[in-house]
Amino acid sequence: MEHAWELVRRLTDRLDGHSTLPAEQRRVLQILKISEEAGEAAEAVIGAMGQNPRKGFSHTWDDVQAEVCDVVITAMVALNRLTPDAANIFARHLAGIVERDLGVKPGPVEIPAPSPFAGTAPFYRRYRSGVPASAAALLARSVADIEEPTLLDLGSGTGQVPLALHGVFAQVDMVEPDAGMVAEAKRLLPYLEGPGQTVRVHHTKAEDFTPPSETWRADLVTICRAFHWVSQDTVLRQLDAWTAPQATIAVMGDRSLWTTDNGWTKALRMLIQEFLGDDRRAGPSDIFNPHNRPYADVLAESAFSDVQEYQFEEQREWTPYQVIGYLSSTSFASRTVFGDKWRAFERKALRMLIEHADEGTGLLTEDNTFNVLLAYRP
Repeated sequence: MEHAWELVRRLTDRLDGHSTLPAEQRRVLQILKISEEAGEAAEAVIGAMGQNPRKGFSHTWDDVQAEVCDVVITAMVALNRLTPDAANIFARHLAGIVERDLGVKPGPVEIPAPSPFAGTAPFYRRYRSGVPASAAALLARSVADIEEPTLLDLGSGTGQVPLALHGVFAQVDMVEPDAGMVAEAKRLLPYLEGPGQTVRVHHTKAEDFTPPSETWRADLVTICRAFHWVSQDTVLRQLDAWTAPQATIAVMGDRSLWTTDNGWTKALRMLIQEFLGDDRRAGPSDIFNPHNRPYADVLAESAFSDVQEYQFEEQREWTPYQVIGYLSSTSFASRTVFGDKWRAFERKALRMLIEHADEGTGLLTEDNTFNVLLAYRP
């Protein structure tokens, strides 16, 4: 059921992206749409029973099932538009009906908190910068002497790391908890699996990953910014059992547009704060709480205490519309986080970004650094 609500959130985001109506009108029309879909279900029943005097048997019971599904989906989208807590509200309401009508009091209904990246996957795949070629070459060298190496990519997102290392590994295991990201990552499989290569996508948290076999061991483990979101000590302890003796752990990532120091990125951050408040968000309902220990120190206290750091300087160029797409991929400024404020923010942000863009090229320049920590057993 959690997966169904994640798909509903994605569907709602897509519908909102194609609508120019105010949010209040979208909510009202969506509720009216339930009646329309119910009418089509009723028409299908009449047609399946042959009771339409002009058309006779115009529908099948399969058609009825499809129309009823449309009623359910329309209602779920309507509830999602009414409240960001739709999944929990539905679960509690269903539990109340079960208790009332069946005389059974269900146990506590526990619905996992929505992913902080709910609804971001299509934008994540398209607008994230990925792994620089120089960093990818460094990672490839770490397994250069290993025959048929295995990659474990934790917090894989839409698969940027496996894509950057395409062809290097005989086995790739991608681990990602967000359903939308998993769906996008699976679209990459035809491009990632070559002769003699196996690529698996695991829809689970890093802490809950189960190796595909008892003898399976990873030669390289990669985790980008997702290292912030995992239970670091727990995952590092598990990696001690999941990895080959000479394995490399790579924790890496660049700086987000929230933290870079270019003039236009500062103005962008201030505009986001104008709409959402001073605190950096982490999804629609949480505040970002950064870890208080440098990642190098965390690694140094694990079984992989031999840590080396590499930095790759990058200068990136963005169009204003690419910046908007990138923000839609983040946990701090996605369309889900903004909710009803998104259209107003988008218009204001585009005006501001166009004003800051280079007059000749229309582009915005960003100086960034891609950091890579490689950790080994001593």
